[in-house]
Amino acid sequence: MPVIVTTNLILRGFSGFSFWPFIFVRPEHRSDNLLIEHELVHYREQAWITPIWVFLYLVSRKFRLAAEVRAYTRQIELGGVSKGEAAHALLSYRLKISYDEAMRAFA
Repeated sequence: MPVIVTTNLILRGFSGFSFWPFIFVRPEHRSDNLLIEHELVHYREQAWITPIWVFLYLVSRKFRLAAEVRAYTRQIELGGVSKGEAAHALLSYRLKISYDEAMRAFA
């Protein structure tokens, strides 16, 4: 299981992030199970290839989009966000996609 670290040292506009073996969350989101589930998707993906995963996440928009779609899909499955809300959230990841393209990513 991950070590969950509560910190304000998170980029503005984001509530948390994963860097295996940690999940970092803002203090006000410490009990946000949907956010934790989102970050657990990233945590599991990173577990065996952390340096490669992080490199790809930072340099490849396609990889970052796929990773975020998987994580937001988990939140959608749990009823925490709608597809529209998830698509809107994708726009904050500098993916250079439109809202319609983000919606299609969840199809």
